[in-house]
Amino acid sequence: MSHSDVELVSPFGRIRLAPPTPQEDEAVSILRSDPISRRYPRFMPEQISVADVAARRELRAKDPRILDLYAYIVNEDGSSRFVGLSGSCEAGILVSPELHGKGTATEILYTLLKYVFEERKFHRTTFETGVDNVNMAGWLQNVVGARLEAERKECWKEEGGKYTDVHSYAILE
Repeated sequence: MSHSDVELVSPFGRIRLAPPTPQEDEAVSILRSDPISRRYPRFMPEQISVADVAARRELRAKDPRILDLYAYIVNEDGSSRFVGLSGSCEAGILVSPELHGKGTATEILYTLLKYVFEERKFHRTTFETGVDNVNMAGWLQNVVGARLEAERKECWKEEGGKYTDVHSYAILE
């Protein structure tokens, strides 16, 4: 199954993960430029244009090692709306700020992990976050069951040349 064929639905049917499409480039630009979304992954540029999102999407689609997926909330009528993005083998999640603390990230990550461990037969995936992101650290350890493996000093370069320390977590199959 190629990456472009991957479509995942969460066990509750509330979340759908699908390959990136050009139709979402503007929404991704808005999400990746949102100050709340950028609070901890400060390596992301302050602003990313729609053209830059499109170029990034197209470049990453060519690399078979990368699996980017967009997250959608599925409405009762079957329609859906873009709410974030995710990917593996280094897992990542970026969810619209209005959905923080509502279980959306948990459902997205569960659906992604089920796929990478059961379908792709990965043994491990990793997740990184800034050391100051205590909410994410608590979620990863207490909800997801991720294991803290390392604190990497001055790992992510922020705009302006400053560096951020990062916690690295692992999740095994």
